[in-house]
Amino acid sequence: MRLSAEWKLIFQTICLAFLSPGRCVNPAVLKSGLGRKAAKDTEAHRAFLLAFGCPAVEELLARKVRAAQISSIARLTPFTILANLVNAAVVTPVFSSFLPVSYLAVWLAIVVALMVHTSVKWIRANRNPIETASRRGLRKVVLHATILSSLWACVPIVAFAIGDPNGILVASCVTTGMICGGGFALATVPQAAFRWVAILFVASVVSLTLGGDAHTWPLLLLLTSYVVVIVGSSTAAGWLFASHFLAEAELEQRGELIALLLNEFEEKASDWIWETDSFGNFRNVSDRFLHASGRTRRELQALRMVDLAHTLESDDARGAIPRLEKAVGLRKSFREIVIGVDVRGEARWWSLAARPFYDDHGSFGGYRGVASDITEARRANALVSHLAEHDSLTGIGNRSWFLSQAERLLAEQKTLETKSLTLFLVDLDNFKVVNDTCGHPAGDDLLKQVAGRFTTISEGRALLARFGGDEFAALGLFDSDAAAEAYAEELVSITRRPFRVGNRDFAIGATVGFIRLCTSGDTVDDLMRKADIALYKAKESGRGRALAFETDMEREVRERRELESDLREAYENGKFSVEFQPIVDARSGKVVSSEVLVRWVHPERGEVPPDTFIPVAEQAGLILPLGKWVLQRACAAAAQCPELESVAVNLSPVQFLDPNLVPQLQSVLEETGFPPERLVLEITEGVVLRDFGSASEKLQKMRDLGICIALDDFGTGYSSLSYLRHYKFDKIKIDKSFVDEIGERSDGLAIISAVISLAHNLGLEVTAEGVERKFQADALRTLGCDTMQGYFFGKPNPNPAEIMHVRTEGWHDAKADEAPRNASALKNVS
Repeated sequence: MRLSAEWKLIFQTICLAFLSPGRCVNPAVLKSGLGRKAAKDTEAHRAFLLAFGCPAVEELLARKVRAAQISSIARLTPFTILANLVNAAVVTPVFSSFLPVSYLAVWLAIVVALMVHTSVKWIRANRNPIETASRRGLRKVVLHATILSSLWACVPIVAFAIGDPNGILVASCVTTGMICGGGFALATVPQAAFRWVAILFVASVVSLTLGGDAHTWPLLLLLTSYVVVIVGSSTAAGWLFASHFLAEAELEQRGELIALLLNEFEEKASDWIWETDSFGNFRNVSDRFLHASGRTRRELQALRMVDLAHTLESDDARGAIPRLEKAVGLRKSFREIVIGVDVRGEARWWSLAARPFYDDHGSFGGYRGVASDITEARRANALVSHLAEHDSLTGIGNRSWFLSQAERLLAEQKTLETKSLTLFLVDLDNFKVVNDTCGHPAGDDLLKQVAGRFTTISEGRALLARFGGDEFAALGLFDSDAAAEAYAEELVSITRRPFRVGNRDFAIGATVGFIRLCTSGDTVDDLMRKADIALYKAKESGRGRALAFETDMEREVRERRELESDLREAYENGKFSVEFQPIVDARSGKVVSSEVLVRWVHPERGEVPPDTFIPVAEQAGLILPLGKWVLQRACAAAAQCPELESVAVNLSPVQFLDPNLVPQLQSVLEETGFPPERLVLEITEGVVLRDFGSASEKLQKMRDLGICIALDDFGTGYSSLSYLRHYKFDKIKIDKSFVDEIGERSDGLAIISAVISLAHNLGLEVTAEGVERKFQADALRTLGCDTMQGYFFGKPNPNPAEIMHVRTEGWHDAKADEAPRNASALKNVS
């Protein structure tokens, strides 16, 4: 498997850090490895290279990062000095018992001298903290780590070479601690950490080799794993350190840029001074005031501030005029009065603050004040308010705005004691198709068109909002149920018209659920919940329609939730069971297979039919564990009954969509020891409809395991012959509804005969379900049906061995040519 460019770069950098810490990767490799990556990935790799001293950023920033790396190690210097001295104090007395004192003294003197030298360097660094450092500074750190680790590497080599037990014990503990402690202490400079760990690791390997113990190889393996962890941790720590530094540098640069922009803004948007005489007319008009007002000096001197406030025809602008006139009339100070001014046909907004002044005689002289143009800020606030209340894609209201409007209208309805408020929830039906086939930009375009159509029919009638995705909502006052229903139908019908997206037309449709205010005690949450229930029922009944909420719907939802709760409890407490229904051979009457049926007996509801609880299990997410449990129980029980040729298990469409279905089947078969060729999985047409793209591949994988596949309920759905041609089935099952028509409708026999003939021509076995009368069994035998099942042959039984003997009275006495051939004859037989 080929490594990607970034991993090659990482491995190359780490290897160079071990072998030659002073070297860096080729800049050309950096550009080729990162040139095609996204900006975020590029920054991450630059931080990684910078941690190893490579020139991945501009030199000044790189020097600052190096200084920070060295300072980070320096902060731990007192602890590292103390650790080295403590270790030396422990090693010296132990080694003095088997090592010449002169050798030991030389080693100890070098260690102490190096610690003294380190202390001096540390004191100087604290007095004059470094802010930048060259690559040479990193090389000094690597050199220091090399010398000190080499000194400590002597300890295990000497101890293992001499073989003193106490020395070996102390050397092992000290070396292990030094590898870990030094690796993490030097992590901000990965080159130094690698050199430290590498020297002590090599010394440990040499020591273990000299010891020649039987446990050498396991110890070497453990030591290697520790070293790999330390190397990886040091790499990650250095990488993270450099990343944080780069992030802080970027924030600092952005802060400087923002400060520069703010200064520029202040210079361009500074306030101006205005002054009036005792009559309120402007005087001493500044050039900046002239520019801001868009008028000449003569024009301004003939006006008052109140006159300027009247120039803009706007309700918002006129609202502040009474406050300004009152303050001026009472000759009081004022501030933050916002007026609107027409400046060359453009609406501008000024914030005013002023105070009256008096002459030496105490007479009123006029006003002096400041004014600032806040138009842009006001527009920005308006934009923020708009975005806070409107959907950014479609421009209509959003969920928060919609709910606030609903609260307001509902309060008004309760005050007026009326009940015309109606809430509509809308879901687009086939929106996902557009996203999947044309991409999200096309989907966004479609949502804009939908919002435009909804706005057209809602104007003056209802408030419109988009809740997100393809969900919309509307709120209006409708005097009658018929009016509300008419509006809901318009929402549905207007989406049926094709939408032009790019070069294609899409017809999507919509489903609407709505509720009119029922009781005065209803809240917005109640209306939302009831409309959602109506929407759910509309979807359940086929989509593309509008449905009003009814009280029975809430009861059904409540019962469904209760059933779901009971279903979960039953599954957790093992209240389900399986039964086996016999499937007999139409020629011999012998039981050759059985269908597995899951049973649930509720303590209060009694026996709950699978048609009732299986859909609930599918929606509640219980069908996967329940389906697996049924499969396990069926295979385990059938494995104890070898005379049963096969066992059939129904497969839910939700189970079929599970990507882990095939591995799960294989696992169950292996656990139970059940032969795959004895397992028949029954699927319906809904399975291939939901998973048309990958159904064929998944069915083939199951067939490759040896499992047989049966198409269940054939004839009740689309019954497309393309299913039989595109997908490989082993058998088909004729639905009970056709068997029930035997003796009732002659065309039922014709359909069954055609299905059997078609299946046999395709090499498929045919099973008929729901056989309850003898004349039905006789007719199916005559038509050539292969196998049959139903209560005529016996009821389901929990023990598969108990179904081997079934009811077949007169089975062998009837001949093929004596079987009834028309409807009237079949009635006579019955």
